[in-house]
Amino acid sequence: MSSADLKKFEILFKSLRPSLVHFSIYISGSRHDANEIVNDVFVSVWEKRKKLSLDESLKSYLFQAVKNRSINHQKKKRSIQVPLLDTEKQSSYTADGSLLDNEQQQLLVSILDSLPPKCRQVFVLSRMDQLSYSQIAGLMDISVKTVEAQISKALKIFRKKMNKE
Repeated sequence: MSSADLKKFEILFKSLRPSLVHFSIYISGSRHDANEIVNDVFVSVWEKRKKLSLDESLKSYLFQAVKNRSINHQKKKRSIQVPLLDTEKQSSYTADGSLLDNEQQQLLVSILDSLPPKCRQVFVLSRMDQLSYSQIAGLMDISVKTVEAQISKALKIFRKKMNKE
């Protein structure tokens, strides 16, 4: 292993980890689980480093891997944890409530996945990582106007697809 590979991996880790954690929190709903998922993905990438190119092109792969692991984690969590209800307490649970929430979350993730890669990245940095347009522009080496255009494009796609459903 070369020190150049280690340095590339460290730069990739430091620059993408916050976005990946926020993305995983969005899907899994848990900061603790999201941190574990993202760390597992980076360990997996490190183990496969000879087969993968440790550069900016790996970003899409990382987001897809985090998304898949977060969804799989949620599925496992739902199948394992069955809440027990005290018979004396009234539940606010409605049979279709969590189903609707789950469907809506899946729809949002599906729409997010359908965004063009650059548009998706700008949207995630803005809405999930809470970065300002100027921070995003500096990070991605694009203009603030381009960031505004990408956010506008993403929101139009979300509105259009949410209204169809």
